[in-house]
Amino acid sequence: MVEFEKRGIPTVMLNASAFQSDARATAKAFGMKHIALAMISTPLTNLSPEDTQEVVADSLNSVIEGLTKEVEVAVSEEKPGLKTFSFQAPSSYDAFEEMNEFFLRNGWGDGFPLIPPTPEKVDRMLTGASRPRSDLVTVLEPGNGEATVEKVAINAVMAGCLPEHMPVLIAAVEGMADPAFNMRSVAVSTGPHAPILIVNGPIARELNINSGIGALGPGRQSRANTVIGRAIRLIMMNIGHTYVGELDMDTIGSPNKYSMCVAENEDKNPWEPLHVERGFGKDTSTVTVFGVESFINMADLRSYTPEHVLQSFAGTGNSAGAHVGAWLQGGRIWQPFLLICPEHAKIIADQGWTKQDAKEYLYHNARIEWRYLKYGGCFEPESNVPAWRWLRDAPEDMLLPIAAGPDWFHIAVVGGPVGKSAYLTGVGAPVTVEVKK
Repeated sequence: MVEFEKRGIPTVMLNASAFQSDARATAKAFGMKHIALAMISTPLTNLSPEDTQEVVADSLNSVIEGLTKEVEVAVSEEKPGLKTFSFQAPSSYDAFEEMNEFFLRNGWGDGFPLIPPTPEKVDRMLTGASRPRSDLVTVLEPGNGEATVEKVAINAVMAGCLPEHMPVLIAAVEGMADPAFNMRSVAVSTGPHAPILIVNGPIARELNINSGIGALGPGRQSRANTVIGRAIRLIMMNIGHTYVGELDMDTIGSPNKYSMCVAENEDKNPWEPLHVERGFGKDTSTVTVFGVESFINMADLRSYTPEHVLQSFAGTGNSAGAHVGAWLQGGRIWQPFLLICPEHAKIIADQGWTKQDAKEYLYHNARIEWRYLKYGGCFEPESNVPAWRWLRDAPEDMLLPIAAGPDWFHIAVVGGPVGKSAYLTGVGAPVTVEVKK
């Protein structure tokens, strides 16, 4: 809409009242904070055609007004610099509590206590970065905030990171800026999207990033996992402006959004590691970022053949509510990621199956009946790709693949013994970046 308006084409947005702050913040991020909105009482989801017509009809006067009045195109405003705050209290602990309350009131915290980002602590954190503090890592969506090395360090301090964690954080931020990651959807969706970081190579061992039992935490063994993942969420909030209720319109939320970071269990991986599969050398340190929508436990304690283990995965992924029909919409990428425990990986590999064999099996066997997408899910053949409109009259028990092809499935070996793996539904595609010290 902003691009149309800047080109002189009048536009107006039908906007549910609950999303007004989201629309205003997004428009401001794109340089036009006074975009025309026509307010409607409820989101246009889960409504019958008749109810939709009634809701929209009530907004027609606002639509006409929005199309006929002039819209101010905001001139770029000078970007504010970093601010310093002081907290006076009878004791250092009281000052700590006061700072945390102040930060939380301003929306800068995740709800857990924050480590005070004092100048001394930030300077110490910056010793772990090989780049100057003023270097721009990227412009981070959705608020188009400038992610400098110093701003990354500030959020790393608040999360409880150590200086040696900085290279992983910088690489992860670079990865999230890659269009394939689809940062905007991960950040602003009404779904519970959250980035997961999968660390490979020597740095995973150097930083003691847990790849085994309880790799996604909590606990002592996952300390590095927890603080690195937490720092990414604070970076998304305080640099990318992914603030809940303003740009992040997640309907219910998810504990995944606090922190998701693991290392691949390369010692127990019978195949080539994830980063090698994605074109990096075995001794290269990398971080892979992926936008997780939901995390589903995949328990299989009985199977001892590749087909049966993978059939359990195939049956886990065919969920109508997890955008399994999104590949039919053209241009929409919602790829799944499998965190396979060493036991399941060994069963599959011991009989000569490669990782690509596993992906091929999943593609041909992870199917869903058309009825589940026709009456639910997120696929609408009448309003999307014309090539799929024939599905309106297709048999309801016809089986459809849940992904566009074998390469939409991604696999990393993570976890301890016993047959419990995880199936992650996601948005976008994984992006792997080298970690540079």
